[in-house]
Order: sequence, then C-alpha cells, then structure tokens
Amino acid sequence: MQHRRRIGTVLDFGAGDGRFAAAGRFQRYTGYEVDPARWRGASLPANARLIHRCAFRSRLRAADLCIGNPPYVRNQDLPEGWRQCAARVVRERTGVELSGLANAWQYFFFLALSSTHDRGLVALVIPYEWVSRPSSKALREYIRSRGWNVTVYRLPDMTFGRVLTTASITVVDKRAREGSWAYFTPRGDVFEQTRFAAGSRAKVLEYGRAKTESPARAKRGLSPGSQKVFVLSEMQRAELGLRVGRDVLACVTSLRPLPASCATLSLATFARYYREAGRRCWLLNVSSGPSFELKAYLDSVPPKDRDTATCTSRNRWWQFTMPQAPSIFVATGFRGKGTKAVVNAIGAHAVGSVCGVHGPSLSSAAGIARKMRNAEVASKVVAHSKGLRKLEINQINSLLANLIKR
Repeated sequence: MQHRRRIGTVLDFGAGDGRFAAAGRFQRYTGYEVDPARWRGASLPANARLIHRCAFRSRLRAADLCIGNPPYVRNQDLPEGWRQCAARVVRERTGVELSGLANAWQYFFFLALSSTHDRGLVALVIPYEWVSRPSSKALREYIRSRGWNVTVYRLPDMTFGRVLTTASITVVDKRAREGSWAYFTPRGDVFEQTRFAAGSRAKVLEYGRAKTESPARAKRGLSPGSQKVFVLSEMQRAELGLRVGRDVLACVTSLRPLPASCATLSLATFARYYREAGRRCWLLNVSSGPSFELKAYLDSVPPKDRDTATCTSRNRWWQFTMPQAPSIFVATGFRGKGTKAVVNAIGAHAVGSVCGVHGPSLSSAAGIARKMRNAEVASKVVAHSKGLRKLEINQINSLLANLIKR
C-alpha cells in the first residue's frame, strides 16, 4: 500500500453493504449503517461486521484507518435534529463549531478525523470542491492547523453519473506532519499531479469581499422561498390577471436562454427569450399590500408548496423586501473559458443562481460586462461537475476588483 504496509482497525461510517471490506487487508473492520435496506444480506469476510446504528453514536476513537463514501445530503435536506446531534459530537471531539451550511459529508469527515489515532489515516470519497469552497473552510483550517498531509485525487466527471458534483478520493495522513497538500487530476488511465487545486497551472481565484465604496459589487440573486411559487411565466401571469409593475416585476433566473453573443438584456431580448419562450420571468411584487388578484393567488398556494425554510421564517410567509435591481447579470455557473455577463437595461431582478453586479451606471456597465465575458477564469476555478464550474460571489468580487483596476 502507498500509505501503510499494515492496517489493524478499520472504521467505515455510512458503510452501506460493507463493500469496502470485501478486498481489504486488515485485522478488523467495523461499518456503521442506519438504512437496513443497504446492509441487509451483506456478504462480509469473517473479520468484518456491520452495526445498525448512527455513526455519531460510535465511541471508537483509535482506528488505524477510516474509509468510506459518506452521504452527500445537502444542509437543507438533513433530517430534523440530526444536524444538531452531529454538530455536538464534532464540537466535543474537535472544538470546531460547524455552521448550518455544512453538508452531511463534512460532519462525517470530522468524525473520521477524530476517530483515528494520532498516526492514523483517513481516506474518503467526497466532493472535490471541498479544497476551495468557503463552506469547507473550517475543515481545511482544522487540518492545516495540525500539519497533516493531504492528497486529493479528482475523479473523472462520469464516475458518479447521477451526482451533480465532481468527486474525489481524499487522503489525510495524520502520521506525516509536513502540512503538504497534493492534487492529482485524471489524464487518461493515470493521475497526474497538478500544482494548484484548480487542476491547472493557475491559483484558485481569490475570495474578496467588496467594500461599500467599491464601484462594482456582486450580490447573490434573490432566494424568494420557492421559484415555483414566486416566479411565474407569462402564461401564468396572464391567466391570474396579474399586472406588470403592480403585481409582478421582470426577473431573470438563468442566463442560459440567452445566446453567447447577447451583451444587453433589452425589452425585445427579454420578450423573445423569456416571455414568449414560456420561461419563469415574473417575480411577485409582495413588498407592500397585494392587490385583490395577487392576494387571491397567494391564498390558493397549497401549504406544501410554501413549506420552505425561507417561507416559514417570515411573519407572513409570502412577504419580503424587494432588493435593488442590478446593473449587470452574471451567471455563477459556466462552461468554457469564462462566464456570461449581460447588461441589465430593463431594471429586471436577479433571482437564484444569477448574480447581480450593483454600482456601475448603465454607461460604464457595458465595459465592465465586456471585460467579464472576455476574462479567462476556467483555469482558476475548481471543477464542480461534468465540465461545469461555479463562481462564488466573493470570487466574482475579486474578479471585478482586478478588472476595474485595468
């Protein structure tokens, strides 16, 4: 083996049917799995066992190796009470207070690190994006603070065909204390080492917070609570008798409908690619008291459609303050060398994954948007899934700051 010649005790949290025990060379394997459909009928070697119990109830802390493919489950989809329990275990064992934005696999990663001894090894299948995303910052800092060596193998995009994220095999060696981080990317049948996490010769695009006085500031698109409820198509708007300006305002939830040559969202462009194409492009205007027609629509929304964390946290499930319309729309997800940036000439609102750039006048917005479209950023962004790359808001702020200096 590359990292260890002999392995004694192995732990596998979220073990499924225990398949990682099938071909391993170890003295003892213990897997934890809560789903009986996964572990029932599992075929295990004599020195392996599966325990039908939540991994966070495990008291084992001195394993030689912790392996596995922990569940990816997004933070908003975690079972009620599970996150609090897992966060308490992580805090007690590591001193790290995880934010509510952590997905399930991050809790399992911390559990694995705290369940191996001081010279132990952790090898997990987790999203590759953990090497740079802000949501994983606490995890990276915890590992760096202890000087452990990290090796990350980015798997080919089609390894997990139904999963919308690029996977990796991440190995943390607690015995080695050089604090080195090594990244490998697939090249044909082999893995080649790359200098930086983005898998290229360029450093990952920095995360920079925009200052209040910045001439251009990127802000996240509005999350109204449910696009199904709060963003309507032209046909829906007309059938409900909702008036533009009074009941609904123009919005953009995706820049994908626009051709690559489109530099400005005009009324004609909006009509062709959104209104007439049947796209959801009308945002409910609920900042003040709704009209009779709009109130009738809101009253008709089934309870299950408004049962979201955002809606249930409001005094009135449907009411929110309308944000300012941006000067430029930017797609946070992109393929190719760079992202889309389109001047907002109609005062539409940015919703969902569409980022808004605020501050520039309409005259200066065209030049900034052009620079953003021409900027090569693919080599500076960690791959997300199947050729898709995603920019974080503060990466866009960093890009804006660099472009405006020129």
